[in-house]
Order: sequence, then structure tokens, then C-alpha cells
Amino acid sequence: MRHTGTIAVSLILLLATITVEAANFERGRQVYQMRCIACHGPRGEGIMPQTPKFNMGERLDRPDLMLLQNVKMGGNGQPPFIGMVSDEELLDAIAYIRTLR
Repeated sequence: MRHTGTIAVSLILLLATITVEAANFERGRQVYQMRCIACHGPRGEGIMPQTPKFNMGERLDRPDLMLLQNVKMGGNGQPPFIGMVSDEELLDAIAYIRTLR
């Protein structure tokens, strides 16, 4: 009986996590469309000459926190977003970008 209860609680927690991730994915898509699409393109193909091609996986081998710092601080053509967008929103956008491959 105890194992059945544990399994049921685990499934409920898993479903709650999936719902939260779906909501974050949508917010990430919205942030990408508002803040990133002008340089990175609608499918992550990179519009500017030095812009990474996310659809080809460029720079996506880096951990999320490293990408977060790159976006926040800017550099190499990336404008800084520090103070403009929350870390949560940027991490949601990074999660969305990872789906463009």
C-alpha cells in the first residue's frame, strides 16, 4: 500500500512539473519573439553576420547559466539585457532556444 501512495504522489509531482515547464516554454517563446528575433531570426537561423545559428546548435553546448551571463552582460555583438529582463525570463528563452535545433 505504501508503494502505491508513493507512486501516486510521484506522478502528481511529475505532472505539476510538466505543466510548469509548458508555461515557462510559452513565456520563453514570448521573450524570444520580443527580445531576440530581430538578430537571431524566427527559427534561430541568425540574421546578423556574427549571430550564432541556434538552429544549427551553435553555442548551445554551453550550460544555461553561462548563456544567461552572456545575455545579461552582452558582448561580441550581443546587447546587454541586465535589468531589462528577469533571470527567469531569460532562462525560459534559453530553454525555448534549445528547441530550435
